[in-house]
Amino acid sequence: MMRMFREKRFFVKLVLWVLVGMLAVGVLITTIPSLPWVNPKNVPGGDRQPAPEQQEPQTRLDQLQTLIEQYKKMKAEHPDDTNVLTGYARVEAELGSLYMMEGQQAKGQEVLRQSAGHYRQALAQREDTSLRLELSDVYQSLGLYDQAEEQLQVVLRKEPRNLQAKAQLGMLYESRRDWKRAAEIWQDLSREPDPQTKEFAQEKLRLLKDKVK
Repeated sequence: MMRMFREKRFFVKLVLWVLVGMLAVGVLITTIPSLPWVNPKNVPGGDRQPAPEQQEPQTRLDQLQTLIEQYKKMKAEHPDDTNVLTGYARVEAELGSLYMMEGQQAKGQEVLRQSAGHYRQALAQREDTSLRLELSDVYQSLGLYDQAEEQLQVVLRKEPRNLQAKAQLGMLYESRRDWKRAAEIWQDLSREPDPQTKEFAQEKLRLLKDKVK
């Protein structure tokens, strides 16, 4: 997982690694008062929040738990609102990820499964490439690699040149230790004109050189 973070810094324009820090808490909080039927004054801390880097881990956890309760109430009132479902899923993905980082595996997996359910509900109402990529990340963190790949393949069937989906697929294959198919993805991306994409893919190929026979 930490290796993924190092790669994300290098591959910032291409890789969406949803689970840890997919959206900063401050950004998530601002999505609630932006909904047309929500009064910002009723959102816990919605008027002013410190920057995520200024928050202590426990404070971050508390805020995410508070947001979960807020979204739970909003979903009860507006069960089919895609904005609510999307925000709910993203907060749960962030919270589940944080639990996993703190070693609370069972609790983290439970919240991530709930997140996947809300992503599916949102996608059932409105197709959205970004949501499918995020859902794929959630599935991968749960170790559900087949489901994760399925979401990426849905994106690639519609958008064959979606570099982000290809990159996530390459890393998914690496997680499954399928070095051959991972190398095929990186070989394909190494031919892209974008210099960052090319450089990243070439580095991945170099690292896989001894694993692909």
